[in-house]
Amino acid sequence: GLPDGWRIFSEHKIYEPAFYSTVVQDWGTSLMIAQELGPKAQCLVDLGHHAPNVNIEMIVARLIRAGRLGGFHFNDSKYGDDDLDSGTIDPFRLFLVWNELVELEDSPGLNLSHMIDQSHNVTDPIESLILSAGEIQRAFVQASLVDRAALAGYQEANDALMASATLRAAFRTDVEPILAMARLRKGGAIDPIATYRSSGYRARVSEIRPRVSGAGGGIV
Repeated sequence: GLPDGWRIFSEHKIYEPAFYSTVVQDWGTSLMIAQELGPKAQCLVDLGHHAPNVNIEMIVARLIRAGRLGGFHFNDSKYGDDDLDSGTIDPFRLFLVWNELVELEDSPGLNLSHMIDQSHNVTDPIESLILSAGEIQRAFVQASLVDRAALAGYQEANDALMASATLRAAFRTDVEPILAMARLRKGGAIDPIATYRSSGYRARVSEIRPRVSGAGGGIV
């Protein structure tokens, strides 16, 4: 019943309000919901909505294979659904997720929505969003540097050590010069955080916008 061009995303989460008593507690349930609702329904992956040590990149790959991956809520996690800035706790996991996206980017019908879902309790929200956007771009560029032919060969030969070494070689590559040049060519700042702070934007809008009082939902 959705209008043309609209999609609905099913977002799984292991808890809230309780463990495994929620309606959409894992990616399998989310996939079943999407399949039942029809072709306009897809699955949304929030990086903080999983049990510890869950292989999120595998979930991403399988949802792509099923034709039901709709997009992401990018953030990072230490203890649970912390909604921390992207790439601050486990940048390698973020890289592995992007490795699957780059590997399977030609999958039929893949049309992803990339969103940031974070809670900025101790940082300037704008600074955190700037930082997270840069880390997401960094993971994408690093994943794009993976030697796909070599990786496929090691996977075919079941050489797990060299397959892992191929991934780590790309992850360890310093891509900051690439990112800085890309920002410069688009008229952006080489150092976005320093530029934002020197602009005085936060001080200006703080004088204009009224201070919010009363209870909130816990999200700043």
